Amino acid sequence: MHITHISDTYLPLMGGIETQVAGLARQQAAAGHKVQIITTTPAGPGGHGLNTEHDDGVTVHRIAARIPGGYPIHPRSTRHVSRLLAASPPDVVHLHMGVLAPTSQFALRAVVRQGLSAVLTVHSVWGAAERWFRWSDAVVRWSRWPVVWSAVSELTATPLRRILSPGATLAILHNGLDLQAWAVPRTERAQRPEGNAIHLVAATRFAPRKRVLPMLAAIRQAAQALPAGSLFATIAGDGPQLASARRFVADHGLEDMVSFPGRLSATDLKRLYARADVFVAPAIEESFGIAALEAQAAGLAVITRQESGIAERLTDGVNGLIVADDDAMARAFIRLATDDGTLDAIIAHNREVPATCDWATVLKEVDAAYTQAIDLRSSAR
Repeated sequence: MHITHISDTYLPLMGGIETQVAGLARQQAAAGHKVQIITTTPAGPGGHGLNTEHDDGVTVHRIAARIPGGYPIHPRSTRHVSRLLAASPPDVVHLHMGVLAPTSQFALRAVVRQGLSAVLTVHSVWGAAERWFRWSDAVVRWSRWPVVWSAVSELTATPLRRILSPGATLAILHNGLDLQAWAVPRTERAQRPEGNAIHLVAATRFAPRKRVLPMLAAIRQAAQALPAGSLFATIAGDGPQLASARRFVADHGLEDMVSFPGRLSATDLKRLYARADVFVAPAIEESFGIAALEAQAAGLAVITRQESGIAERLTDGVNGLIVADDDAMARAFIRLATDDGTLDAIIAHNREVPATCDWATVLKEVDAAYTQAIDLRSSAR
């Protein structure tokens, strides 16, 4: 099959959409498909113009403009996308969209006009932006186009469902992961530099929507209720709230139990997870949570808020704990620090039972969506 992915953002940017589109494209190429990517992300800072490169069997077309701030935006991207599609018409076009994704959003009309089969995946939580999408649908009626609509979780699908007509096709296409690559050997607590404490970890961006500061407050609340040395937390990552997080730790005397190692590579994260027990995901507007999935594959228990897309993949008390609010998160820390049986059972489960988001499963889901798109396009002709 000839597959074209369209995504505003792509490597070398390192967000969730970028890494997932790259991973999916490489998996499809390895399976024997002809795969190309069209993106408005330059190959490096200051890059511009139309360039084509080849990476792991995937052809990448970059349509980059000189935009203040280096944002991956091109004022004439739709024209260039149309030309690339006309030059080599694919069997299916897979468009990837967050909240602000003008290239994918405007390219969708061009794809439909050219009579191509299309799948569009929403990767982000829309929030207040749902109003804009509802308004745009009222103007151009995009929800009635012959497209297979999809999202990475029910959380991201919900606002789209409210806009689409009842008969529209909407699929859940999960993000994928090489689960085996994250199946690291476990270091028992007595052999760790953190000692016998329950080791909580997070890998995140220090930004308000990731809710690192409320997580620190919950850690402090739990620590006050536990004997000294019961908890240790390592919070990896970088971002605008890192300085505030450091101040919180200093102001509340948590320096001996909270570590900020900065942004870690995948290899360093695996080393961290090998000596950890619990992955904490405090964000509410988390569309999927690939970092939590990586930690779960490494055998860690996962604690997340019930509003998060991560909670959709968990069974409370089996592979993690799902909490209703931040006070409940603090109580979950206390529970796992005082009830070894619960924590040990969750860890044993996650080390023995793989998650369902391995690439083989995800590729089947995506292939089914592509078949739906081809059939939908054929029936619309």
